Amino acid sequence: MSKILKMGMIGGGPGSMIGDIHRITATASGNAKLVCGAFSSSKEKSLEKGKDLGLDDNRIYGSYDEMIEKEAQLDEDIRMDFVAIVTPNHLHFEPAKLALEAGFHVICDKPLAFDYAEAIEFQKAVEEAKGHFAMTYTYRGYPLLEKAKEIIDLGHLGDIRKVKVDYSQGWLSQLIEAEGHKQASWRTDPEKSGKGGTIADIGTHAFNLLESVSGLKVKSLMADVSILVEGRKIDDDTNVLLEMDNGAKGYLSSSQICTGEDQDLSLHIYGSKAGMVWDHSRPNLLTIKYPDFREESIKGLDHEIGESSEVNIPGHSPYFTEAFQRIYEGFFDTILNGKSKKDFVKAGIDDGMRGMLFIEKAIQSSDERKWVEM
Repeated sequence: MSKILKMGMIGGGPGSMIGDIHRITATASGNAKLVCGAFSSSKEKSLEKGKDLGLDDNRIYGSYDEMIEKEAQLDEDIRMDFVAIVTPNHLHFEPAKLALEAGFHVICDKPLAFDYAEAIEFQKAVEEAKGHFAMTYTYRGYPLLEKAKEIIDLGHLGDIRKVKVDYSQGWLSQLIEAEGHKQASWRTDPEKSGKGGTIADIGTHAFNLLESVSGLKVKSLMADVSILVEGRKIDDDTNVLLEMDNGAKGYLSSSQICTGEDQDLSLHIYGSKAGMVWDHSRPNLLTIKYPDFREESIKGLDHEIGESSEVNIPGHSPYFTEAFQRIYEGFFDTILNGKSKKDFVKAGIDDGMRGMLFIEKAIQSSDERKWVEM
């Protein structure tokens, strides 16, 4: 890339792991440079983080609206080109809307918004904006999952009959939000996370992975969205039966109370000719299974790991940060060229809307104890 894109960040203050992941993976290739940020709603904390990152004091802001307003007034060769939004769910829409209206490009963490009604307004803002919008559904960045989609699109598995995705964690197996745990506190607070807890935090990852790789859409679902840790205000375990748009059957499980599990994510897709299995514990391996029980292993290339692999993320291999970096490279392609060769890795507003609809419909199904249409 001939141009180094100038990056701004909203959120990601002191102690924020996801903010550091965004910053490091976006800049690892040298195609982007962090130039400004509103890292916290606290001016002091924002200054602390910005100074730690070596930013000019004048480019460290105490609020996202101040940052967007002042950056928009700067000359084009100085002001930020895009902003990464790494805040809790209830603070995704407003800063994204302001940034898009000001002409900036936006990349945002999942889930898209606080609730489905807000997501609809979000979609309108993206459609009316001049800037580009992307989301970080991280697992889309794994090279072998892109390969898996290619294999399915070529018909190698035949007609898809069965799909399964499971994402299990154990970090919320105890009521740690009552002890002031920072990450648990906002994720288990309905006023900050929205209607969904675990189903929004990792269930949307599982849902997006299933639809994006299989190429199928969920047509209807029957969900059990539960609170299993006493005293918690929001769901921590979800089990969903699925019917896909081609008639295939499916199952999605997302849980954060599976004691002892770190990042246990797996995807199974079974067709009339062959089956396919991908496991996050071995992200550089894709297994194809045949009717005679023969298996074929497809391995990725170790040299795909780049500079971002130096970031150590608990429960994830170095391929996780490489996946994040690939997503950013796809986003950069779109900013500079209007399109990207990495369409699979770069999730957009439609993916975000599907994720929010999934949360809405799964909770509705669970409350009403019946199948609902997507």
